[in-house]
Amino acid sequence: MTARAFYTLLFGAVMLITALSVGSQGAFLLGVCALTTCALAFVSLLFAALTCRISQQLSSSEVSRGESCMYTLCVRMFAPLPIAPLALRVSLPSGKTSEFLLPARLFGRTVSDNSFPCPHVGVFGVGAVSVAFGDVFGLFRFSRPVKAPPVPVCVLPVPRETQPLATSPGEGESTSAQRAQADRTTPADIRAWQDGDELKRVHWKLSMRRQELMVHTYETPQRPDALILLDLAQPAAQGAVRAAVIDTLTETCAGVLKSLLDSRRIARMPLTGDQPRELSGQEPQALSSMLHALAQESFSRPSDFSRVLLLASRRMRRTGSTAIITAALTPSVTDAVIALSRMGPRTRVYLICAGEPSQEQSQLLYLLETCGIETQQVSI
Repeated sequence: MTARAFYTLLFGAVMLITALSVGSQGAFLLGVCALTTCALAFVSLLFAALTCRISQQLSSSEVSRGESCMYTLCVRMFAPLPIAPLALRVSLPSGKTSEFLLPARLFGRTVSDNSFPCPHVGVFGVGAVSVAFGDVFGLFRFSRPVKAPPVPVCVLPVPRETQPLATSPGEGESTSAQRAQADRTTPADIRAWQDGDELKRVHWKLSMRRQELMVHTYETPQRPDALILLDLAQPAAQGAVRAAVIDTLTETCAGVLKSLLDSRRIARMPLTGDQPRELSGQEPQALSSMLHALAQESFSRPSDFSRVLLLASRRMRRTGSTAIITAALTPSVTDAVIALSRMGPRTRVYLICAGEPSQEQSQLLYLLETCGIETQQVSI
């Protein structure tokens, strides 16, 4: 009941009392009209609320970020008298809710088709969550939740254009990479001594014969695997900036995956979010399932990314390239990245920035570059 209904009932009661006190027909008619209006409005809303049935569906359960999803709302209702448009609270694919007014038919079915933009990556429930009924005079208003739950829609990231990842260096590039890759049971060739070579690689007999130091070279096993490590920790930003950071993280990761799969390279992506899992593939068809996995991550865990990097060290024997994508470059993360790169694979670090990197982040990026690690800054 609204304030208007209270004053209408009060007016009707006063008019009836006045009519009975002084015998006024006009006051009696006014009182009866006021009370009858309230009664009819209440009965009409009661019928509408009891008979209202709402169903909702989406044209597609998945869309790419930036596209729109088609939402269809169907309302069946019976009301003996006209009522005000239904006030529906609708959950949008942006994660927000909005008020939506729907003029519904008194008898039969009302269908409404709507197009909602999908600005951010993630899984969102789309649909009406509650409906409010009101009469045309504004006397009564009450709401109830919608029994049919919102329909989930998966907003997939759009892969960004990224440069192909380089594979790990071969013989003669760096001693640390050689130690990580070389198979010492399979000598491949002999060459002259170079600065940085290990003494245990010297071929002593041949060196004595040639009167110069000669060293063994070993077969370097082919390591085509690429490892993508994505920081799934909760971003420090809030609101729209947080959503934009997640969009950039997932789309940068999607771009790296697409580049690898298009070139038929093995891509492995361990995810340590709410449901730890690992995805891998070598064909472009595998990209779809990886995009779904990225969209389903909530980025809400307070995890330490440096620990995730250190746990990946046991994979380095099989890994030729490593892409590390994070929005929080800290000294501990930098130390872990350097430790991984020294185990052999070519490493590239993507830093997601909401603006210009801080002084500390700039210094850490410079440190990574001096260690031979490729770095790229990606703005949201």
